[in-house]
Amino acid sequence: MVLVIVIGWTILRGLRHGVVWAVIGGLSLDLLSGGPFGLFTLAMLVVTLVTSLFHGRLFGSSIILPLSLTFPLSLLFNGLALLLLNLLGRPVVWDEAFSAVLVPVAIFNTAVMLLVFPLLYMLNRWLNPQPLSF
Repeated sequence: MVLVIVIGWTILRGLRHGVVWAVIGGLSLDLLSGGPFGLFTLAMLVVTLVTSLFHGRLFGSSIILPLSLTFPLSLLFNGLALLLLNLLGRPVVWDEAFSAVLVPVAIFNTAVMLLVFPLLYMLNRWLNPQPLSF
């Protein structure tokens, strides 16, 4: 859920706001996980940087962009986390991790984005009402 919110908010608000939520969400995940501290924060920041490349692009306020980005960014986030764990000496069975964890989680995150992005969009509109122009 944290990853989905960070991706959606970065698409809507840009890099600066995305980094704030990536750090908050990443540190929260780090505190709750048994992995090395900072692992999820680093992976979340990388995903936020990649996501920010699409801020303000065509379809930025529609569901098309977040849905198309969530699957590959979810693979990037979880794959990077596993790679960092592997580099730190933790064994990773890549075939099983990819087929049993990475792909199903990416599919789930994409489905969750379908529900979360409209709520983030409404929150963004509420926080930043656009003046009417005549």
